[in-house]
Amino acid sequence: MLARPDSPPPRSLSPAFPAWARTGLAPEADEAAFLAGAGLARLDLLIRENPPWAGAFRRRLALCAAVATVASSGRCEDEAVLRDALHLTRPGGDPGPAGRHGLAWRALTSVSAGQWRSAIAVAAGHFGTPDVEALRVVTEAAEACIASPRTAPFAAARAYFLAKRELAPIAGRTGEGELLAAWLADAVLAQKLGWPISSPLLAEPLFSKTRRRRSPDADEAAETSRVLFAYAQAAEKACDLAADLRRRAEKLSEAAPKLRAKGAGAALNALLDEDCVSATTKIPGLSERGARRLLEKLVELGAIRELTGRTTFRLYGL
Repeated sequence: MLARPDSPPPRSLSPAFPAWARTGLAPEADEAAFLAGAGLARLDLLIRENPPWAGAFRRRLALCAAVATVASSGRCEDEAVLRDALHLTRPGGDPGPAGRHGLAWRALTSVSAGQWRSAIAVAAGHFGTPDVEALRVVTEAAEACIASPRTAPFAAARAYFLAKRELAPIAGRTGEGELLAAWLADAVLAQKLGWPISSPLLAEPLFSKTRRRRSPDADEAAETSRVLFAYAQAAEKACDLAADLRRRAEKLSEAAPKLRAKGAGAALNALLDEDCVSATTKIPGLSERGARRLLEKLVELGAIRELTGRTTFRLYGL
């Protein structure tokens, strides 16, 4: 899934997230636009750098988005439960309502940004908003936003407003239409910025339990300001996550020469591409027993973390 440069730079090409661009209380509309621009400019540098751990970065963002949209739908599954649903469900099995949210957001990160039209149909099925005619309408609206002269965050905000308005009447009480509108906004943002793969950004600041939900009748100006500030918050959080993953990936790189297993390289690539792996993950050159021993060795070296705290069905990641 992840395209790596032939000779990745040993150090980051992008600067640290600027302190003056960090968000506090909700600002006025013009300040929201300024903060969104500043934050997304910094995030754009990071994404264009295409670090080796970009796959894990997008998957981790998808997990955060799923936790937020699950909470928005009135459920209480946390990050750990969602990981189990996504990684321990048998292939083709039903991961449950919360797990389906995870699959919806993973759909955004599993294809190139230009393939969002097919991916949104997958996401709509997982969110429970499969109305074909409504999807056609919001897809056309998104295409118009992408083609418009609006700058990226304003185009994404416009797509969100139009999709939310169109999908709300068919989405039921739990607001699935609004969740799909946020998904669509992220797809539009990626297209406008020329990113190779979309990153789930908008859902966490809009739908997490700590955020206040706006009235469904808010006008477009109010919604635009709300979405712009959410993108400012999302860019800040994404850059902080990236800084943490960069440090963890460096530790993994330092541990690589100490590994002797035949499939060690493939295992390291899997850890850089995914939120987490297990001993049962199909890794070329490694049996399940060999994978388990390698992953435990990496934990001992401090290169990765065991994420469940269990003694069985364990999951490992940066």
